[in-house]
Amino acid sequence: MGTESDSSELNAAPPRRRRRSALRRLGAAATLVLLSACGGGSGEAAPPEPARPWLVLGSSTAAGVGATAGNSWASLLDAALRAANQPGITNRAKSGATTYQALPAAATRPAGRPATDPTQDIALALEARPPVVVLAFPSNDALLGYSVAETTANLLQLRELAVARGARVIVLSTQPRDDATAPARAAMLETDAVMSAAVGACFVAVRADLSDASGRIAAAYSFGDGIHLNNAGHRLVFDRLWAAVRAGGCVTPP
Repeated sequence: MGTESDSSELNAAPPRRRRRSALRRLGAAATLVLLSACGGGSGEAAPPEPARPWLVLGSSTAAGVGATAGNSWASLLDAALRAANQPGITNRAKSGATTYQALPAAATRPAGRPATDPTQDIALALEARPPVVVLAFPSNDALLGYSVAETTANLLQLRELAVARGARVIVLSTQPRDDATAPARAAMLETDAVMSAAVGACFVAVRADLSDASGRIAAAYSFGDGIHLNNAGHRLVFDRLWAAVRAGGCVTPP
């Protein structure tokens, strides 16, 4: 009975009052929808996604060999990111590593090539969802006689896998080595040319700046073993890398 009475009274109301009543009901419904979409009307925005460390994959120079504590290019990169209120880097570089060892374990490879190293496996490393990946394999492939086609294919595969997971990828160039044969030096130069063309602003060239006129490590940057860089050499690599980061052509500057 009460419902019928309410309905009769509403229908008996003047048209203008009925329109106002209907508009109030529509407004209330719209407010409920908006509050639901915004998290129940608590007034709290969804929390921002936390920043994540950059990932470094590479060999001994990236691992810090030749530099004193805190002065390797990777340590300098970590410090620069932290100074910009970022969480730094995860450094999975390892002395002696080649590009093959960073490929996913299931990746195919020619006979005689090394298996994937679980500590460098990019598929496992990407589970942490790094926003940026730095690839730094400057000379071991060439010194072991791997072809330019192999090395560049591996680097591009690593890059493709990272990009598919939403990461930007920076590729560091090769570096001079005193013990490199002429064919190995030629292979490193060709590798740089291929990768520079392939990744553009995401390629960071350091080889020429680290080399003397003969193609060996310049004395000012040599650790003394003919293979690795001293603090000054690491600083140069970091400076070139950070300049590329700040330029914004490859990654969003932190």
